Amino acid sequence: MATTTWNQDVNAGSDWEATINLMNVDKTNRDLTGCTLESKARRHYSSSSFYDIGIEIMDETLGTLRFYLSNTQTTSMNNGKYLYDVELTTTGTSIKERVIQGVITVRPEVT
Repeated sequence: MATTTWNQDVNAGSDWEATINLMNVDKTNRDLTGCTLESKARRHYSSSSFYDIGIEIMDETLGTLRFYLSNTQTTSMNNGKYLYDVELTTTGTSIKERVIQGVITVRPEVT
């Protein structure tokens, strides 16, 4: 399956969340029953440090996902761009697949 590119803007010092529905190539909802997901953000691909992006399946049969970062996390992130991706593991087969990738741009906080 093709990887979706989904770029996001995040305000430093704020709680952030976003939702997305994963779709199959034929534009039907992707069933995520029996799957786990993991997501990390890094300054560049070879960075040893990273931020865990919270991710949860809101509706398995519709493929609805919710991503989130706390205000503590966004405060500690330097302003600028971070690369991220989402890796899906099918539990029964242990097959791993990158389903989403993109850039998170952290905007500076004034207050």
